Amino acid sequence: MFARYARLAPGEGFVLVNNHDPKPLRREFEATHPGTHTWDYVESGPDVWRVRIGRAAAEG
Repeated sequence: MFARYARLAPGEGFVLVNNHDPKPLRREFEATHPGTHTWDYVESGPDVWRVRIGRAAAEG
């Protein structure tokens, strides 16, 4: 996940598909990339979670 995130340009993202809510991964992103990532639930269970993880768009 983190290698894929590192290759994103500002404003780009990818969708993670998981069989449970990836809350631990979200906490890790918040700790290692504070304020520079986006985290948007596209689908929230009960069987499938889809989360769009992105690099925040550059300001300016």
